[in-house]
Amino acid sequence: MKGLRFLLMLLIGFTGFSPALAQDTLVLRDHESVRPISPYAWIFSKPSGSNAFDVVMQADGKQFKHNVPPLEIDYGLDQPSGWCRFVVRNESANQDWIVKLQPSRVDTARLYVVRGNQTPEVFPVTGHFQLLLQRPVTSLPFGYRIRINTGETITGYLYTARQFGKHAPAVELQTVNHFEGYEYGYNLVLGFVTGMVVLAAFVGFLLYLFTRQRLYVLYSAYALSFFFVLLVDSGFIHATGILYYDETVSNGYTMVFYYWMGACLGAFTIELLQLKHYGPRWVYYFGVILSATLASFAFILLVPGLPASLRWAMVSASYYFAFVINAYIMYVIVTSVRKKEPIVYFYMVGFFLTSTVALIILFTDFQILPFQITNKDIFFLTPLLEILFVALGIGIQYSRTLRDRVKVQQALNQTQDQLLTVQEDERRRIAQDLHDDVGNSLAAVRNMVVHAFEPSAVEKEINAIIENVRTISHDLMPVDFEQFPLVDMVSQRVTKFRLDERITIDFDCTGVVVRLKPITELVIYRIINELITNVYKHARAKKAYIQFIYQESSLVVTVEDDGVGFKDAPSEGIGLRSIRLRSAYIRAQLKMESDDKGTLIILEVPYEDNRR
Repeated sequence: MKGLRFLLMLLIGFTGFSPALAQDTLVLRDHESVRPISPYAWIFSKPSGSNAFDVVMQADGKQFKHNVPPLEIDYGLDQPSGWCRFVVRNESANQDWIVKLQPSRVDTARLYVVRGNQTPEVFPVTGHFQLLLQRPVTSLPFGYRIRINTGETITGYLYTARQFGKHAPAVELQTVNHFEGYEYGYNLVLGFVTGMVVLAAFVGFLLYLFTRQRLYVLYSAYALSFFFVLLVDSGFIHATGILYYDETVSNGYTMVFYYWMGACLGAFTIELLQLKHYGPRWVYYFGVILSATLASFAFILLVPGLPASLRWAMVSASYYFAFVINAYIMYVIVTSVRKKEPIVYFYMVGFFLTSTVALIILFTDFQILPFQITNKDIFFLTPLLEILFVALGIGIQYSRTLRDRVKVQQALNQTQDQLLTVQEDERRRIAQDLHDDVGNSLAAVRNMVVHAFEPSAVEKEINAIIENVRTISHDLMPVDFEQFPLVDMVSQRVTKFRLDERITIDFDCTGVVVRLKPITELVIYRIINELITNVYKHARAKKAYIQFIYQESSLVVTVEDDGVGFKDAPSEGIGLRSIRLRSAYIRAQLKMESDDKGTLIILEVPYEDNRR
C-alpha cells in the first residue's frame, strides 16, 4: 500500500496535477448538452497578463485555488485579469462543443487547449472590441468552437480581463447542435421582439400625427430606445462596424442607449400619469430632473476621448440610477391607481412584471436567492411585455380619446347651431322691435303730419322714436367685460330701466364677487337684458326684482316679477328660446316657474370652466 501511494505521488509530481485537480474533471455525457465549467475551474493565484501562458501551464497545483461560485469564475474586484484552468473528459458521442462566456463581467478573453503531449492549441483574443466577422464564433462576442473526441481528456487555460468592476465571467460548454438550435430560436424570438418594438414605436408615432399629443411621441421614443438597447447589448451595432466606439472597457453603446431609455421612460411616465397637473409638485419636478440627468449622461458618454475611469464611473452609476428611476415609477404608479384609468392598470402590470424579473436576476447574481439563473435572455422579453401592455392601454385610451373627440365635436356642432339660432333670433327680435316700435311710431308721425297735429305732439313722438332707436342700438353695442364688472353693468342697466315709471325694479348682490370669463359675463348680461325686456313688454308687471348670489362654487341669478306669467302661452317665443340657448352655451342650469301671479327665473352658473 505504501509503495502504491509513493508511485501515485511521484506520478502527480511529474504531471503537475494536484489530487484535487484530478478529482474535479468535468465529464461530458450523452444526455448533457450544456455543462457549466465554473464549478470545475481552478484559479491561478498569481495575477498574470495575457502573455503568461507558459508560466501558468508549468505551475504546480499548489499555485491554483478552487473556484467557489457555481456559475462564475470569481476573481473579485481586486484582480482585473487572471487565468483559470479546467479539465474536461468527453464520454459522449458529441465531439463538437462551444465554450461560451457570458459577456456581462468580462472585457477580453483568450483560450488555450492542451491535448496530452501535443502543442497547445491557441485561440484568438476576443471581446467587445471585435467586429462581427472577426469573432471566433460570429454570433458571440465571447465564444470558441473546440473539438473534443470521444474518450479524450483536454486541459483548458482561459485568460480573462476586466479593467473596471467585478471580474467574474460565467463559462459553460454547449454542444454545437444545442448552441445552433438555441441561437436559431433566440434570434427568431429576438427578431420578433425587435419587430414588435419597432411596430409599437411606429404606431405611437402615427397616433401622435393624428392627435398631436406628447404622450404618443414619448411612447414611440421609449420603444425605439429599447429597440436600440437590444441591438447594442447584443453587440450588433459595434460588431458590424456601423459606428465606432471604444468597447475595451465596457459595452459603451449599451450604456448610452440604456441612459437614454431611462430618460424616455421617465418622461413617458410623467406624461402618462399627468404628474404636472395631479399630485404634489415635487413629484413632477423630481421626475423631470431625473429624466434630464439620465439624458445628459447619455450625451456625455458620446464625448470623444472620455477617460476610461470616468466612463466606468458613469457605468457603475447606472445601477443606482436604475434603482432610483424604478423606485420613482413604482411610487407614482401606486399613487396614480386611484385615478382608475385603464392605461394606469396596464402600465402597472407591465412595469411590475419587468421589475420582478429584473430583481430576481439581480438577487441571484448577488446570491441573495438560493437558486441560480443560467440563462438571462428572458430579460429581453419582459420589457417587450411591458411595452405591449402599455400599447394595449394606449389603444384603449386612444379609443376613449376618439369617443371624447366625437362628443366634443358633436357638442361644438350643437353649440354652433345654437349660436346660429341665437343670431337668427336676435335678428328677428331686432326686426320685430324696428317694426313694432320704430315702424309703428313713424306711421303715427306720418298720420299726425297728414292731419296737421300740433308741432309739439309731433316732436314728442319723434323724440320717442329717437329714444327707441337709441335703446335698440345700445342693446346691439358690445360690452367690454374685460374692463367693467358684470355687477356694475347690470346695475347701470337697471338704473336706466327705472326711468320708466310704469314698473319698479330693484337689484341686489350678495356674497364675494367672483369674476368670470368675459364671454360668460356677456352671456349672463344678455340673458338678464332679455328677461328685463320681456318683463317690460309682456308681463304687465308692476314690480321686478333681480338678485345675484355668489356662492362657493356657482353664481345664482334670480329674476322675479309679479306679472301675468307665460304658463298658458301657446308656444315659446323668440326671447325664451334665446335665453335657453345662451344658458346651455355657458353650461348653466336654467329653471322657470310661472303662473298668473308672476314669474321666477333662476339661472345657476358654475364656476368650473367659467372662472376667469
